[in-house]
Amino acid sequence: MTMVQRATAPGRSRKRAGRRGRILALAGVLASLLAGPAAAEGFDWKRYDGQTINLVLTNHPWSNAIRDMAQQFTDKTGIKLRIEILNEDPQRARLNTLLQAKSADIDVYVSLKIREGAVYNKAGWYADIAPMLKDPAQTAPEFRIEDFGAGLIRNETFGGRLTGLPINVEGPLFYWHKDIFAKCNVAVPEYLEDILDAARKIKACDPAINAWAARGVRNAVPYPMAAFVFNSGGGFKSVDGTKPGLCRPESVAGLTLYTDLLKDYGPVGATNHSFPQVVELLGQGKVAMTHESSNEFSNIMKYPGREDDLGVKLLPKGRASGVSQPIGFGWGLSISEYSRRKGPSWTFLQWATSPEVQAVLVDRGVAPSRNSVFAGEGMRAWASQKPVRREWVDAVSEISRRGTGDYASPTDRVPETREIIGRAAQEVVLGQKTPQQAACDADAALLKLQ
Repeated sequence: MTMVQRATAPGRSRKRAGRRGRILALAGVLASLLAGPAAAEGFDWKRYDGQTINLVLTNHPWSNAIRDMAQQFTDKTGIKLRIEILNEDPQRARLNTLLQAKSADIDVYVSLKIREGAVYNKAGWYADIAPMLKDPAQTAPEFRIEDFGAGLIRNETFGGRLTGLPINVEGPLFYWHKDIFAKCNVAVPEYLEDILDAARKIKACDPAINAWAARGVRNAVPYPMAAFVFNSGGGFKSVDGTKPGLCRPESVAGLTLYTDLLKDYGPVGATNHSFPQVVELLGQGKVAMTHESSNEFSNIMKYPGREDDLGVKLLPKGRASGVSQPIGFGWGLSISEYSRRKGPSWTFLQWATSPEVQAVLVDRGVAPSRNSVFAGEGMRAWASQKPVRREWVDAVSEISRRGTGDYASPTDRVPETREIIGRAAQEVVLGQKTPQQAACDADAALLKLQ
């Protein structure tokens, strides 16, 4: 087995009818998928013994764990894995090169459907796995599509085509250093607006500590900032959902709070920081608070002492708005439309998303996409070992239950919207524009994408 790892440092009646049509279409897809394989005849884990498939994955706890477990898959199936792991942007660049060329050199890849799903689907880059799922010769009898969260399956479905399987549940969480809060006699924020007051007190208590850190790189900003906008009562769409909505007063309030924290209480060079820098600062005890991915929990906990001095919960709800709307979604594992090895690739997808594998990944801090594993004994046992683990499980469970992955203006050109929204935040942090100016200018640019 050959493995390669590279890492470099995501009127109205017609509208209502359209929404009803999409809901009915999804219901039909789910009903068809839930029917599943009618029988177990013909299925054999060794059917593709001796073949090799190529995987292009992101530098992510799930990917790293799968790399470490690859030999188990080969022992079970006889299929060898050639794995390439890249950071997100280089991984997408690699995918673009291979898939635009319709290359057969890539078989399986991870994809963030809420980001690039509509674009990739329109380009025809995803294989539809639904036919293989319903084929009893291709799908193991113990595979149960209904065990995945319906919302996660919905994120993987485009126009009645199932483009992947969800591998995890994630979303940003509010992390804070309990020891710093105790030393400075600061109460843990109960409401969104309390975070700014806590930052002021911590900075006054110990100026050597960064009271806050968060993503400041353009395309990374919308992910942690979205809940600030939502919890402030705003959104990225207009109230009727037809136009961009960052210029709404409530949305501007969320943008203002996020950028004030980054500008006045964040580390030097904050606009160049993404999750690696934020995780390192938090892990080293150099920052008191952040709003960062639940998926980075295991990496944060690797730093000495963090399992004992960190607290984790959802971003506090808005005091004025009363809104608590977390962001939640899952990465998906997809097969390239141009793969010549779709059979062994589908075999890998089944194994990689199986309850047995997901149960192992719990110990690596990967929140499982299967309901049975999330509610299982393994997760309960793991969480019972440390209070912070229990807090993380409770928060991710809440994300899974009511999180949204819809935090873009009304267009399929999601990567471009992220750049525009992130640029608005940078302009405020750098003092180039007021939050109102930046938000309204961003809406004007976003409107051109529709």
